[in-house]
Amino acid sequence: AGLFGWWVARRITRRLVVLTNTAEAVARTRRLGIQVPVAGYDEVGRLGRAFDRMLGRLAQSEEDQRRLVQDAGHELRTPLTSLRTNISLLRRIDELPPGTREELVADLTQEARELTDLVNELVDLAAGQSDTEPPQRVDLADVAEEVAGLARRRTGREIVVGVSGDTTTDGRPGMLTRALSNLVENAVKFDRGGRAPVEIRVAGPARVGAVRVGAVRVEVRDRGPGIADDDLVRVFDRFYRAADARSLPGSGLGLSIVREVALAHGGAPYAFSREGGGTVIGFTVGGVAAEPDG
Repeated sequence: AGLFGWWVARRITRRLVVLTNTAEAVARTRRLGIQVPVAGYDEVGRLGRAFDRMLGRLAQSEEDQRRLVQDAGHELRTPLTSLRTNISLLRRIDELPPGTREELVADLTQEARELTDLVNELVDLAAGQSDTEPPQRVDLADVAEEVAGLARRRTGREIVVGVSGDTTTDGRPGMLTRALSNLVENAVKFDRGGRAPVEIRVAGPARVGAVRVGAVRVEVRDRGPGIADDDLVRVFDRFYRAADARSLPGSGLGLSIVREVALAHGGAPYAFSREGGGTVIGFTVGGVAAEPDG
């Protein structure tokens, strides 16, 4: 019995020593991709698997951060280069004809606005990942009405809201408002001059007794030019802009923020072409997205 106890203790200790060495190697080298040797299904084995999963998530987070910084740097160069070019022209503004001066000032104003929007969206994207806003009970129908009212005042467009089912959920109201605002702004931007109303739909599941089954779906429908099938699968990627959208203002971050907000609330984003023309873009809260009818 004593020999068996010694053998068991040594086996456990040896695996703990391996885990300790791995942790020290990660701390020393800062390499999160080190493979954690995992064996057994006892507490030490569970600890090893948990440690391995933690390293994997940290590695993914580091990669996401690196990619965001690289993408942001690339996107910031374009407006900054244009600003530098126009600022250099200001040195000889007295030599320019009045019409050219007005165009120069208008370009500078537009470029500064786009740069400000890009920085703000980067900050929103980072803030969304930090989860600093406390969750609370939110009625997404109220959020939709608030966003619609603001969009009407800003754009003069007709924004209609349709609500069905139980639209309450636990979430972060600021993040959810930002996500829906991005969808509405996106719809208005790509349907400039359109006469058909932009529709906000909030559909919650029915209750079975005191229990609600399913997710709340929030989506924006427009009658704009639509999105090509090849672009639909990429619209939520950071900084992605379809070829026919590159001439329009925007950073390519608005829909990626929608995706981050949806994932943070246990849901998922979705986009598909609308029957009769236009696009439907939305997200779910508390479930997995599935393409609805219409």
